[in-house]
Amino acid sequence: MVARGQRAERNFDKREILSTHPLFGQLGPEAIDRLTSYAHTKTFAAGATIFARGDPGDGLFAVLAGTVRISNRSVDGKDAVFNLIQPGEVFGEIALLDGGQRTADAQALTECTLMLVDRRDFIPLLAARPELAMKLIEILCARLRHTSEQIEDMLFLDLPARLAKTLLWLAANTASRRITITQREIGQIVGMTRESANKQLREWEERKWVRLERGKILVLDAEALAKVAEEAGT
Repeated sequence: MVARGQRAERNFDKREILSTHPLFGQLGPEAIDRLTSYAHTKTFAAGATIFARGDPGDGLFAVLAGTVRISNRSVDGKDAVFNLIQPGEVFGEIALLDGGQRTADAQALTECTLMLVDRRDFIPLLAARPELAMKLIEILCARLRHTSEQIEDMLFLDLPARLAKTLLWLAANTASRRITITQREIGQIVGMTRESANKQLREWEERKWVRLERGKILVLDAEALAKVAEEAGT
């Protein structure tokens, strides 16, 4: 499958990337060389569809640069955002393992450069390297735990607490605590309208807990946001 919105491939040192990647870095030089020989790099423009729900699961993606949004759309056109995948993380692992269809849509939130390992190459490597399979299972378990926590938050936390908790989760994945996301998109993650998200974020901006930028949110006071999330859960 040729992914949509693909731009010209950039020059990356794939061996260096694989050697330092959280998932692949534990492999020895021989396995790294093997992966390097058949890994592809692809660049996608912001807003481009990487794959859609129902597409064949023909490979595993690793994010080299940019942010990928994982979401689904309901029959009435409402979007639910499940995750934002950052550099150093992988996605597409479910369909990779079972050979089934993609279970969600993947879209380039910003311009992204991704590395793709085809299923036909990756599955034999998993069979030969149990430690890699265990690492992938850890990733799947972490995603499942996060999904379960999202469901619990929807049931038990109020909107400000859900928003605060989500901001902290997203900021934890960035060194600068600057999150590349629109207010509409963060509202889709926590289950609130863009207007409600904007109202709450503006209030926190006045308190200097966050700073709103064009297409970004900068977390200034993580402790204050954490207190909002904790108090709602007590």
